[in-house]
Amino acid sequence: MPHGRVIADDDGLELVVERTVEGSAAEVWDWLTLSQLTEKWIGVWTGTPGVGKVIEFTMTAEPGAEPEQVTILVCDRHEYFLADLGNMHWRVGFTLAEAEGHTLIFFTQRLENVGDAASIGPGWEYYLDRMIAARAGTPAPVWEDYYPAFASYYSRVASAPS
Repeated sequence: MPHGRVIADDDGLELVVERTVEGSAAEVWDWLTLSQLTEKWIGVWTGTPGVGKVIEFTMTAEPGAEPEQVTILVCDRHEYFLADLGNMHWRVGFTLAEAEGHTLIFFTQRLENVGDAASIGPGWEYYLDRMIAARAGTPAPVWEDYYPAFASYYSRVASAPS
């Protein structure tokens, strides 16, 4: 089942995909930000991180992916991260909330239009599940279980955002 929604606000549409994972916010933060860990589920980055800095990110989960620049906009360690990603200028981020040995991830991406949700939503569902599998040492999920299976759900929620 998909774990996302689309919210309409003064800036437009924002996709929000949620996950609850075992572990502290510090542990989950590391899996979302340290290159040696992100490499296990989405890609690697090089450069000097920091607010206002640009790093280079290459997706390892996508064959033939070219390096893209990522501009870090906000980095509140263990809590909140926001960046502009690549040539598409995707604004992506995440907020972490820890409670009772679990961390809730709210992964966000600004959408240019309603139609983007049908492919972007399933993509982030897939990658967050890849992270969870990598942390657990279990096999990675299969893309075909997410797309096109979740596309109609995300089309619906984007058409009637909350």
